[in-house]
Amino acid sequence: MVWGAIWLDSWGSPHRSELVIMPRDFESEKHGYSGNSYIKTLEEGLLPYYQPGVRFQQDNVRIHEARHVKRWFEDHGIWVVKWPRYSPDLNPIEHMWHALKRLLHKLYPDIDKLGHSQEDLDYLCKCMKEAWKKIPNSLIFKLIDGMPVVWMPCARQKAGRRSTYPGPYYLSLHRKLAI
Repeated sequence: MVWGAIWLDSWGSPHRSELVIMPRDFESEKHGYSGNSYIKTLEEGLLPYYQPGVRFQQDNVRIHEARHVKRWFEDHGIWVVKWPRYSPDLNPIEHMWHALKRLLHKLYPDIDKLGHSQEDLDYLCKCMKEAWKKIPNSLIFKLIDGMPVVWMPCARQKAGRRSTYPGPYYLSLHRKLAI
């Protein structure tokens, strides 16, 4: 699983975090991804970039909602935006994933032929990180700048009244990437 974040700074310039390969938690029941592995990923990927007072948006899958993950956000003073679970129509990150996958296949057309060896996995991770850095900043700007247009009507409809756009925030990518 990989994780990354995109954001606009206070001048409207687009930025991205490093793409982080999320570690499996071999102490968890199924040796998969857990709140502990998510926290390790946030420490590597989010903390170097996070600015106090800026909201952080994630998609609220189960490991994001774990009590110790919520406590970690509180301990680090990170404001988390309440966001509907599995809402790809409202989430610009989904478009970043699409762009990453498309660019990955363009830059590395034989990527689908990789096997399951550690060498192939390491190569895939290297390729994803290189492709992530090559996604145009103009796309990040377009996706985040367009958020009020997508978010406002949905928020108003759900709330039944006028709602405000949550304002500047980091958008978290967290996805198992099927190549």
